[in-house]
Amino acid sequence: MARANGSTEFDRRMMGAALRLGRRNLGSTRPNPAVGAIIVRYEDGRPVVVGRGWTAEGGRPHAETEALSEAGAAARGATAYVTLEPCAHHGGTPPCSEALVEAGVARVVYAIEDPDPRVAGKGRAILEAAGIAVTAGVLRDDAVRDHAGHIARVTKGRPHVILKLAISADGMIGRREGERMTITSPPALTAVQAMRAEVDAVAIGIGTVLVDDPRLTVRLAGLAKRSPVRVVLDATARLPLHSKLVATAREVPVVAVTAPEAPAERTDALGEAGVRIMAVGDGSGGVNIEEALKRLAEEGTTRILFEGGSRVASSLVGGDLADEVILFRAPVVVGPDGVRALDGHALSAIERSPRYRQIDAAIVGDDQMRRYLRT
Repeated sequence: MARANGSTEFDRRMMGAALRLGRRNLGSTRPNPAVGAIIVRYEDGRPVVVGRGWTAEGGRPHAETEALSEAGAAARGATAYVTLEPCAHHGGTPPCSEALVEAGVARVVYAIEDPDPRVAGKGRAILEAAGIAVTAGVLRDDAVRDHAGHIARVTKGRPHVILKLAISADGMIGRREGERMTITSPPALTAVQAMRAEVDAVAIGIGTVLVDDPRLTVRLAGLAKRSPVRVVLDATARLPLHSKLVATAREVPVVAVTAPEAPAERTDALGEAGVRIMAVGDGSGGVNIEEALKRLAEEGTTRILFEGGSRVASSLVGGDLADEVILFRAPVVVGPDGVRALDGHALSAIERSPRYRQIDAAIVGDDQMRRYLRT
């Protein structure tokens, strides 16, 4: 990797550690980014970590504030490693760039500039005006991935969209008729649970609800409270009142995205059961996914995981809305009566498209996992 503004191998190691810290609360800091920060000073010629911090649940305190609090007086003359340009605007707390100045740090290293116009370059300017040395761009590509939700919300006005598909060897996601079948192995299902814990919202189409009756919560031990908001694309408000989603709507929020023409008696009943109705039509009795994403972003959603079904997946890929695609391919064969993974599109629209590049691959249980990022 090329050196970034005079960065060293030690800088890259510390930034890697800061990125890992930031990921601790990924999915629970909305609407703020999940930032990590480390304060390092030299004692007797040797580097010593004197402070660590990461954005708290709910978005505050910020990572820099936490790291400086832990470091105390030891922050003076030290180097701060931060995964995102320190903020420059007054919100619930003073700007982190000013806090770093007041703490007397000698140098700040950050991974990427914050695209938020309230910050973009202004945080750096505050630091440099105070005589603090600044190094930017260290592990930039890694930070762009970690902060993809924040970047998408600020620059595109919608969340970072992750599409997950569990597909058979012949490209199906299930049967059209007959008994429901599980495509992937238990380890892959566990991996998806972990993915849910790192997003603000998880979404599916009403067809998947009617077939699978999922709960869509995080069921990993100790992580139940990290369950994301659950979103159902449901134009005509068919979400059953006896479904697991509705039954738990007062415990973990559920949003039903309906068309404005949805029957009032159905939307009213869902509302009384604790489901929030978001009416976003496409003018033809369906729902406008892009507009729904914008509405969710306005409410603070930065990362959303779509788990099905085929029509929803096809709409995301065809509408150029899928920023990241995760494919779990199982060795099972469904056969000609199966449901194709992308209704109206071949999987080559992802696997062999110049719009996507593969960034990760792994064996998960009996399945092959491939992760693609939009170029």
